[in-house]
Amino acid sequence: MLKDVLTITTAGSVDDGKSTLIARLLLDTRSIAEDQLGVTLGDDIDPTKIADLLDGLESEREQGITIDVAHRFFDSDSRRYHLSDSPGHEQYTRNMATAAAGADALVLVVDASAGIKPQTRRHLDIAYRLGVREFLVAINKIDLVNYSKKRFVEIESDISALFASYPEATFAAYPTSGVGGDGVVKRGPRLRWFTGSTLLEALDRVSPRRSSITGATVSVQFQTKAGAKRRYFASLLGGTLSAGDVLVIKPGNVTATISRLWVAGAESRQAHSGDQLCFEVVEDRDIPRGAVLSTDPDVTLSHEWDSTLIWLDDEQGYASRPYLAKLGHQVSRITLSRAWTQDTVGEKAGEISTLETNGIYRTVISAQQDFALAPFDKNAPLGRFILIHPETSQTVAVGTVNFSLRRSENVHRHLFAVDTAAREQASGTKGSVLWLTGLSGSGKSTIADGVSQQLHAEGRVHSILDGDNLRTGINRDLGFTPEDRVENIRRTAEVAALMADAGLVVIVSLISPYRQDREQAREIVGAHRFREVFVSTALDVCEQRDPKGLYSKARKGEIPNFTGINAPYEEPTTPDLLLDGARPIQELVGEAIALIHRE
Repeated sequence: MLKDVLTITTAGSVDDGKSTLIARLLLDTRSIAEDQLGVTLGDDIDPTKIADLLDGLESEREQGITIDVAHRFFDSDSRRYHLSDSPGHEQYTRNMATAAAGADALVLVVDASAGIKPQTRRHLDIAYRLGVREFLVAINKIDLVNYSKKRFVEIESDISALFASYPEATFAAYPTSGVGGDGVVKRGPRLRWFTGSTLLEALDRVSPRRSSITGATVSVQFQTKAGAKRRYFASLLGGTLSAGDVLVIKPGNVTATISRLWVAGAESRQAHSGDQLCFEVVEDRDIPRGAVLSTDPDVTLSHEWDSTLIWLDDEQGYASRPYLAKLGHQVSRITLSRAWTQDTVGEKAGEISTLETNGIYRTVISAQQDFALAPFDKNAPLGRFILIHPETSQTVAVGTVNFSLRRSENVHRHLFAVDTAAREQASGTKGSVLWLTGLSGSGKSTIADGVSQQLHAEGRVHSILDGDNLRTGINRDLGFTPEDRVENIRRTAEVAALMADAGLVVIVSLISPYRQDREQAREIVGAHRFREVFVSTALDVCEQRDPKGLYSKARKGEIPNFTGINAPYEEPTTPDLLLDGARPIQELVGEAIALIHRE
């Protein structure tokens, strides 16, 4: 069995013939089973039909494009290949980025009859930023230009100019015909003028990407018990690991000594980069999933880092909005605290607050917990991450670590002698936040005022954070764009949390239209003391009240981004309390007070 496995992916614009080219690779290396074909391999087979094997989703066959990433294996005489056929359509760039991450080489497919397209450039740029340095350019559909050497030379010249912007990349161009098979696995009689290799011969000469990791780096996936001993299942991201090695656990910065080691199920004295392994340590350690054990000096702990980010989601991204980051086996909620456009050499240009689909940006990532990470060019597995939408679980961005801001080492939370419990005892009130959300005119401020009067009558220390009042002070620099709303809610939540720490009941009255932002507020305040109250008043009732005349102006187009008219409101799915704002105010205040009393 061939042990040398090369990981490759394909990329290029839609209709450049990637799937057909790969079908030819699979056919001519006899890597498709006969029962999949329904014919004998010796028969004359139309590879344009076999391409359907790669486009496995029904919607792909209907649309004639590749949407998902199709994973296939095939063998040459010297090695095995793991190939990912990534989508060419701009709408599915996120799938292409996923496929390119970790690939040893990329086959960039260009239609000989059309030449380089914008998506060709974008795929090259993304792959290069994700660490791919070996490129094989298949100038495909050469049959459509009558196997013209002149046309090949023209496109090869364009390719050379394109790669001039990527100084570390190595590349070569090869004429191919997925339909005819020329230049793919076999040379073919119509390409006698080309003296170079076939595509497969060129792939056989590609060397796997060598790790630049200088010390053993282990990423823990999970632990189990074997008698009284803990055993840890993990991936060796780089370096060599031996029994007796002493590594530093991050987070924690304590050492662990490897006592026993298993590789591929068999006990071993040594493991090598890329191995999946199991190990025990001498010390009594409880090492959690996601922890990193390393001797690599480039691996640091940080909750903030500078990154290059490729935004892939169809919806805009916003600075200050929360997402989930997954780096190796580590997962935590993060925010994009700052973002900039990039110039041609990757330096920061103008600061921005929104990120557009397929845009490439410099960003500062702020996480709620420490990550063990490293610069991407020093340690690719710990320098590459994805961002996930916390509600849909969809990948929205892929990024690389440029450098740690090391603020975990420089900033330390000070523990004061008088803590939150002591402040609550002094105030006689347990700190909590009642977060009223709903449309403008729903009755939030009226309810907040009623709750405040009742708490005052009870002698309970409290405060109100009202949206309009905040915008005359701490948030006066913010407008009503989606990105400003995100920051408005974040700041309000931070202030509410400080007030709750002081032992106050905090009543927040904000439209706060986005679930994702309200969830971030819950996390900032602390779920144990955050209560979401949805004032669910019908839009027509809110418009009839229209105490500030805002709905009328919004209907006339005089107020942009007005929630409920020309901006969305995302209703809470599981609020702590649901109030119909059309009911008598005394009843609504009573139910809100009852919720506070349940603390």
